[in-house]
Amino acid sequence: MHILILPSWYPNHANDIKGVFFRDQAQALAHYGHTIGVIALQRRSLRTLFPKKQNNKAPHFELDEGVPTYRCQVLEALPKIPYGNYFLYKRAAKTLLANYVEENGWPDLIHAHSTLFAGAVASEWGNENNIPVVITEHNSGFALNIYRPWQLKVADKATQGAQACIAVSPSLGEVLDQRLPSSKGRWEWIPNVVAERFNAPASKKYSAGPTRFLNLALMTEKKGQYDLLYGFSKLIGGGTKAELWLAGDGPIRAALQELANQLEVSSQVRFLGQVAPNQVPSLLQQVDAMVVSSHYETFGVVAAEALMAGLPVIATRCGGPECIVAEGDGLLVPPRDPQSLASAMDHIAKNLSEYSPHAIAERSKSRFSGAAVAAQLTYLYTRLLTSNSKVSQPKS
Repeated sequence: MHILILPSWYPNHANDIKGVFFRDQAQALAHYGHTIGVIALQRRSLRTLFPKKQNNKAPHFELDEGVPTYRCQVLEALPKIPYGNYFLYKRAAKTLLANYVEENGWPDLIHAHSTLFAGAVASEWGNENNIPVVITEHNSGFALNIYRPWQLKVADKATQGAQACIAVSPSLGEVLDQRLPSSKGRWEWIPNVVAERFNAPASKKYSAGPTRFLNLALMTEKKGQYDLLYGFSKLIGGGTKAELWLAGDGPIRAALQELANQLEVSSQVRFLGQVAPNQVPSLLQQVDAMVVSSHYETFGVVAAEALMAGLPVIATRCGGPECIVAEGDGLLVPPRDPQSLASAMDHIAKNLSEYSPHAIAERSKSRFSGAAVAAQLTYLYTRLLTSNSKVSQPKS
């Protein structure tokens, strides 16, 4: 089956974490036996028009582990004009789509990630050329209610033209039912892929010293690291021997470091900085548990990655983690609640031996591995291609 992937954002180089799960899914589908192509547009604002350095500039074409990947940059030059940046994006995307078809032939199906704007372009282009379209929505902006009316209209129209709509969590599907009327009742749940590099080694063991908790996230207020630090200070104050490793970077990093000093836990808190995707699996093998302290997540891929690596997970009930952390995998706690985080970390530290790394990893693999998710997507693709009469005659 020939599947063309059109993501709304995508990694630009090997160490880029932005949209890495889109690439993981494309690779998983290729390994499953499909013919896969990717069209990835990098959206740039006027503020980045003349950067001092342009490291890792993406090429226009590359074979990314055998997957043809077409790239270009789109300057979002019309931010204050409704539909302005969408039209710029659509023009660039349709040029790449034409180039792709000329060099690779017509795809059987196009799978877009996020309605704004890849899904909108895919929906229009697919209907123009009799190609069925699948849209997967990942975007937390719908739950946070940050979009303008014109953006919601673009997203809603995209779902009208799609033959299938996927949400990466049941919670996000419920939000989209409310925000996008044309899609109400149509959202199916298929999770994000966790790449094979996260598979737990057979010899995974917990550390013999203080229990090591890891938080891996962009350092912004919505990721809840303030709550986590307050909770961790309560944990340490109660006499539990533990360490907190904070991996990532962002606008509140300095404030978090200052808070750790104020709470007198700086000697037990490690700030690791940004961690490249290929370094995350080895990092997971150095810690005992993952903590996701977010205020909202559409999915929460780091929780699934930690489970695949055999780690128990503490996560807030913030949308996505509820469909990830199963019984025996860890604990779910309310968001914005430092005391609940402290109690959960204390429970994990005192009962770590009750969590089997092998059992946790196997449960996660059966749900989130590349093969498991590719099988679900293949079933959906096959259903569409056998039931949709539009696929038989693409335009020439």
